[in-house]
Amino acid sequence: MANATSSSLLRGLCPAPFYDAGQFGANGFVGGRFCAPVPQIQPDLRCCLPCPMTDFLYPKDFTTWYRVAEGLNVASLAALIFLLISFICLPAEKTRRHYLSYCLIVAAIFLALGFVVPFGARPPQCYDEITPNDMFSNLTCAFSGAFLIAGGLSMAVWIFIRALSMHLQICWDVMPGKRFFYWAQGLGWAVAATFFTVTITVTGVSFRFGDVCHVNSENSMKDFWGPLLAIAGAAMLIQLATFAYCIKVYIKNMWSEDNTETQSSSGLPSYTTSVRTRSARAVYRRVRKVVWLQWRGLMIVVFILVDVIFFSVVFVYLNSVETHAASDLEKAMPFLLCLISNPTNHEACFDLGQALFVNQATVIAILIMLSLAGIQVFILLARGSMFTGWWEFFRTKFGSKREFVSLDAKFEADNARNYELTKVAQSPLKMPESAVTSPGADFDPYRRSVTGTPDYFGKETQREYRSPTLSFSSPRAPSQSTMRVEWDPRATHARGGLGFHPPVINDDEDEERRQKI
Repeated sequence: MANATSSSLLRGLCPAPFYDAGQFGANGFVGGRFCAPVPQIQPDLRCCLPCPMTDFLYPKDFTTWYRVAEGLNVASLAALIFLLISFICLPAEKTRRHYLSYCLIVAAIFLALGFVVPFGARPPQCYDEITPNDMFSNLTCAFSGAFLIAGGLSMAVWIFIRALSMHLQICWDVMPGKRFFYWAQGLGWAVAATFFTVTITVTGVSFRFGDVCHVNSENSMKDFWGPLLAIAGAAMLIQLATFAYCIKVYIKNMWSEDNTETQSSSGLPSYTTSVRTRSARAVYRRVRKVVWLQWRGLMIVVFILVDVIFFSVVFVYLNSVETHAASDLEKAMPFLLCLISNPTNHEACFDLGQALFVNQATVIAILIMLSLAGIQVFILLARGSMFTGWWEFFRTKFGSKREFVSLDAKFEADNARNYELTKVAQSPLKMPESAVTSPGADFDPYRRSVTGTPDYFGKETQREYRSPTLSFSSPRAPSQSTMRVEWDPRATHARGGLGFHPPVINDDEDEERRQKI
């Protein structure tokens, strides 16, 4: 009964469920109140919608959805911390780490912390019945909004730098070096820190959707959303230029392959065409190699750009709608009259409220996309070799079968030459004589083994000849006809040359020679 009496006093002359702004002080985030003058009832009367305003716009399952978004950010934060520790502890060949990846992971951690902090604290969204809390009235709101702004700006900046780095490598064949590294680190963090400071001090954050504090609508376009959209738009243009160049190189390579046999007017092959063909193929091979190495970075840029541009456009639209709705009551009057007609049944006015502001599906999409940003970074930067690297790391550090190396072994390893000579000296085999000195007395150059010369071509070592599969020849034994060659010049009518005549031997003389022999 006391609560009903207090509520009626706070409402004053305003119809339920609205409250009279004159009954409340100037504490909390006064700019977050949704109030409108009602001169029809009283000239100076201002009636305000109760806080939180989302209870009159979205059904109860909206609370479940932003709890799910916060839970996804908890998982995203754990995955990003695992990725960062892997980059620090594991060898470079296991992680393929890069300073652009480090900076992007840190930015994604900031963004995830913006949802994780309120998930654990469960802060009150409202200071009183009509006033939401802001960063001055609630410490959790301050940290949540600060992490959200820092994460959004840092991710946009490092996505731009990553897109620029890949554009230089793919389109201009320029490998960014130390100078690019220093400029990127200096300008990247300086730009993010500058706009973060301006936004958090001039614009501020407050509770607008759920437990997460977002940027206030007043001055947000020039302090936060404008720079964020400018950086994201520049990154998108660079990325589109990179894609256009890749498509151009691919089409040019296809055209050069189709016209490899182009001839000049004289009928001879054109030298210029062949040079163009080779250059087109060389550029295509280079671009294909770089794209294959950088496909993860390309996908990260595309995904994060879609997220940043989408939620930036939606929030800019929401800010403009809130501003016009408070000043133009004729457009908001159907929704307000519905609430007055149904003071206890808010569900009947959800459609009118979402048509006036932003529907539930769009807000849930924003929350889920922001929650999945860190998970996308983890999926595209994580590698299977990281898990094997951690397995090897723990097996080496804490495994039971670790190799023990004593100090004596280390000393002998340092004197490996002496150690080997000692082993040879202790061997029962005789050390070979020096090549400079003469051989010993027991050396016999004609000495043979007892069993004679080893039969390296014995039957056990001989192998059967196998003809190759596609060979149509086979080995044949030599014949006597091929070994003995008899040639008679007279049978072939050959000339003796220079009075040469072959000797003629009688059979009797041949027989006498044989007997003498």
